[in-house]
Amino acid sequence: MTALPTSPARRRSLRWRLAWTFTLLTILVVMAQALALFLSSEEQEEELIDEVVNTALDGVIGPHARDVPLPSHLSLYHAPLGTLPRGLPAGMETLALGNHEWFIGGVEYHVGVRDGSGERYYLLYDTREHEERLERLLTALVVGVAVLSAMALWLGQWLADTQLRQLKGLAARVARDDAAPFTEPEQDEEVASLALALDDYRARNAALIAREREFTANVSHELRTPLTRIRTSAELLAETTPDRERAQRIVLAVDELERRLRGLLFLARGNTPLRLETVALYPLVESLAEQYRDACTRQGLSLLNLVHPEASVEADPAVLSLILDNLLSNAVRYAGAGQISIHTGAGWVAVRDTGVGIPADQLAQVFERHYRISDLPDGSGLGLSIVRQLAERCGWRCELSSEPGTGTESRLVFAG
Repeated sequence: MTALPTSPARRRSLRWRLAWTFTLLTILVVMAQALALFLSSEEQEEELIDEVVNTALDGVIGPHARDVPLPSHLSLYHAPLGTLPRGLPAGMETLALGNHEWFIGGVEYHVGVRDGSGERYYLLYDTREHEERLERLLTALVVGVAVLSAMALWLGQWLADTQLRQLKGLAARVARDDAAPFTEPEQDEEVASLALALDDYRARNAALIAREREFTANVSHELRTPLTRIRTSAELLAETTPDRERAQRIVLAVDELERRLRGLLFLARGNTPLRLETVALYPLVESLAEQYRDACTRQGLSLLNLVHPEASVEADPAVLSLILDNLLSNAVRYAGAGQISIHTGAGWVAVRDTGVGIPADQLAQVFERHYRISDLPDGSGLGLSIVRQLAERCGWRCELSSEPGTGTESRLVFAG
């Protein structure tokens, strides 16, 4: 059997691409600003700490020195030059005059070193409170970036919907096959260009369809007139000639040709309504099989009508006849000297042959237009393509199963 068509791959959404682009740009800008704010705050804090350290040293050194208690985050050590102040953290005595950063037990200290009044002073600033403020600032910035990112995503979707509203409306009108022009005065320039192109395409397509319908109508008229004459002549011949059987076959062939013509016109016109009626399958198959009796005899091929005598289906006789005739034609062409049989079941009719079969790797392609089995030179590659199109128009489906060297079954399933 032919594989069922798979659903197309999910397409990327332009709406989401626009929304995510806006969101990512917003996040990048906000993160850059947040990072700049954090680094700027940290730098200013560092400068402010050094200024506090220098101001405190000015207050304890020199002629205007005053004995003022220091805050808890400041620690002062001093001793005469050449001696170490008592309690000074190890290693700090190596610091030169000026401002430094020093770590003790993982805690950062800003250290001011200065000489005055014959002594060396060390003032330590504990930055833990400062670090806690920076951590709170960083947390606030992270939360702010997250909130703004969520808002940016919502805003991006809203902006994308707003910008694509005209395009979505245009797509909906195309899907509805709206008869009004697609171009509208309030459309944006880009959407208007697309709408104008669609209007132009629809106009050209309508002209093409009109020409095709005119052509098919002309073909129908021009072919039916000589076919009617042939049929009438054959009927008269059947009444006057001893070889009535051959004349009757001409009449049957003309009837079959007219049915084929109706089926092909139905396929070409597209919107032609079906002429549904109850079709008895056995006599229809028998009349089709009769057209191939001589060819089968010449090939040494047996043609068996095994359709149940009471089998019937609601269908357009011309369309059903064209489908079954194509299936029979293919079977006769490729069955060789074996056997062809036509069967029916619950909701289906099948044509089976004992021919060369179809390679498994080509089963899925035989319904394509102009596709031919590589090992078989005959045929135009149109028969099964027509069968599939007609079946789909009727809500049916055609299934193939085949085994190379054994034969093929073509099954027309009337349930969609």
